[in-house]
Amino acid sequence: MDVGAKEIRDWHVNGNGWSDIGYHWVIRRDGTIEAGRPEEKSGAHVKGHNSDSIGIVWVGTNKIEDKQLDALVTKVKELCCRFKVNNKDVYGHYELYSGKTCPNLKMDDFRKSLASTGISERPSDQLPDGPSEDDMELTLAELEDDIFGDDML
Repeated sequence: MDVGAKEIRDWHVNGNGWSDIGYHWVIRRDGTIEAGRPEEKSGAHVKGHNSDSIGIVWVGTNKIEDKQLDALVTKVKELCCRFKVNNKDVYGHYELYSGKTCPNLKMDDFRKSLASTGISERPSDQLPDGPSEDDMELTLAELEDDIFGDDML
């Protein structure tokens, strides 16, 4: 099943009673990147880190598709440049909130792969120009699309 920002927003708002979708960006199974909650608003994606992070979720169950991974790298690179975040400030949900396994990526390997795209552990004042955000993080998660029963869509 392929769900996107619209379906997740409906689930979060009507199912959970939240004000909006919890994630800032959603990556569909085909690699399409969809906007979720506006970046200037705190997310609802990782307890204790919502006010200082941008949440990106990819839709799937335990395995990211190649198109999704390409889209994820593209979006993370763009956000790192824009917010002057280096690769050591890109986290998987499981690294910030115990009991989670998402995004089911080896985050150390993912952070190393960002270095090949020009995002590295350089101090933020040496990153490409962009608006500066103190202590900004990027948080990656996976949404298992099989949690959506017929009554959720």
